Amino acid sequence: MRSSATVKVTSAATPPHPPPLTTTTTPLTICQPPPPTPPYQRLTKALQCDPRCGHEVTIGRRIGLYRFCGDIGRGNFSKVKLAVHQLTRDKVAIKVVDLDRAGLDAKALRMLSSEIATLECVHHPNILRLFEVVETLGRVYLVTEWIRGGELYNHITQGGPLREIHAAPLLKQLLLAVKHMHSLGYVHRDIKAENVLLLSEDRLKLADFGFSTQLINGANQKLDTFCGSPPYAAPELFSDDHYIGAPVDVWALGILLYFMVVGNMPFRAPTIPGLKAAILKGDYLLPGQLSLPCIRLIQRILIHIPAQRPTIDDMLNSQFVTCPKLSADLMQWEINQHTKPVKRSIFWVRSKSHRLRKSASLRDRYAEVVKKPAISMNTRQQDEMFVQNFLQPIEMGHELLVPVSSQLKEPQSTEQAKRPTRRYMFCGSLKKKVTPMETEPEKQLANGGQSIGSAKINPWNVEVAEDCPLFKNYDAETGSCVMLPTNTEDLSQLGALEFEARQILAELGLTSEMLINARQSGPRSDIIGAYRIVVNRLQKQSWLARKHVEMALHSEPKVEKRIERSCCIL
Repeated sequence: MRSSATVKVTSAATPPHPPPLTTTTTPLTICQPPPPTPPYQRLTKALQCDPRCGHEVTIGRRIGLYRFCGDIGRGNFSKVKLAVHQLTRDKVAIKVVDLDRAGLDAKALRMLSSEIATLECVHHPNILRLFEVVETLGRVYLVTEWIRGGELYNHITQGGPLREIHAAPLLKQLLLAVKHMHSLGYVHRDIKAENVLLLSEDRLKLADFGFSTQLINGANQKLDTFCGSPPYAAPELFSDDHYIGAPVDVWALGILLYFMVVGNMPFRAPTIPGLKAAILKGDYLLPGQLSLPCIRLIQRILIHIPAQRPTIDDMLNSQFVTCPKLSADLMQWEINQHTKPVKRSIFWVRSKSHRLRKSASLRDRYAEVVKKPAISMNTRQQDEMFVQNFLQPIEMGHELLVPVSSQLKEPQSTEQAKRPTRRYMFCGSLKKKVTPMETEPEKQLANGGQSIGSAKINPWNVEVAEDCPLFKNYDAETGSCVMLPTNTEDLSQLGALEFEARQILAELGLTSEMLINARQSGPRSDIIGAYRIVVNRLQKQSWLARKHVEMALHSEPKVEKRIERSCCIL
């Protein structure tokens, strides 16, 4: 019994042989970090969850993807602030309209909606670009491009009138912008120097479309809203019950041209009734030192009867706009005709003093040598020969035919005499608009170097090679892709401008699918706002590249300046 038990114990104690080990290779799992969140998704998440962003929105330092960084200006019902788009890091200008402010009536709301509708439809290289519209319970934010140069009004009042060779290209850009508006059936009705923003010394943009309207019934549709700035108002705004929009814009362009080359207004008065009487009377003075093409263009525009004013195409074909260098050539020719050779004895003269004499302004030397008196003009003068010869070129030796003071004044009917006075709705403060600052004549613009008239390059007379490596003609594109992306995800069907813009936006987290889905929202989508900002940046870079090419083509080799002595012999 014992032996059997022991046998069982020993048999239980000896374990069986283990099965052979099989070697199996298992892949190693490497922990990879999650892909980084794109910038757009990171910003939108921060706006929803980050308490710091919520605090900035509460205290008014942020709205949407924009963060305010300064003030630009202030109006009656709005203020303009400088902001930075947090996604693209571009600076923009935001017009903040307070809807809860007392005095903001239905008329101001109509002006706001009209400005948004006009900016959304008219896109042109010389018209201010609308990026985005942000609406809250008590405010509306209009996000537009930021123009660094400021208003044309401030530049002229501080630095004096422009030289004609620099005023002509600026006027041409205004004419192209207004022509684009009129071709789409819109009229501006508030063209003035305060609404012209300078992008650079030779480029501008038209802004402030609060008084603009769309002509639904054609170009000859009669309007009855009397609006605008009094110094730029056409006579029919004061005398007629109805008016046509296009001639009103043409009259304002003529007043603006006068202000650009003279420095003050042709019609001035301390009060609105006095200004109204001066405009209806039509007497104004043209300085004699202006060139003949400039005088002829101003005379042709400032005509009392709207139907006899030139069209935008006529103004674009005028000699002052097409040949801006001719004005300086005519002035120099008249200086040479009136300058007599002076006989001197033998003396020594330094070349440096000769250069200083030649650096004086051409307009100042023209006024000193020729000494032409001011020309008295009247808007009611009608000379058929003058009107017919408006587009004929002026040659050297041509004398200006000033229309004789005619008695062809329109008789005032009894209905007009009995017509009661009515209120006029004009914008802005009267202190600034009615009596603009009288500026002194041009103060050594050639020696200043910072004024508008000191630029030496005229880009309108420059031809740039199309195959230049820096030349990308993005700035000239005015198609629908400038405001809204094309409804396709195939990048091969896009133009060069939109293709590059989509590549930049894809790196920021905005895919083509997101852009297409945001098309219906228009300017009220932050995705469309980012798209327009990137497109505008590419167009600016294109213009700057073309500008560098022009400067390189016109750069002159520097000559070492030496002070030498020369002998003048009798």
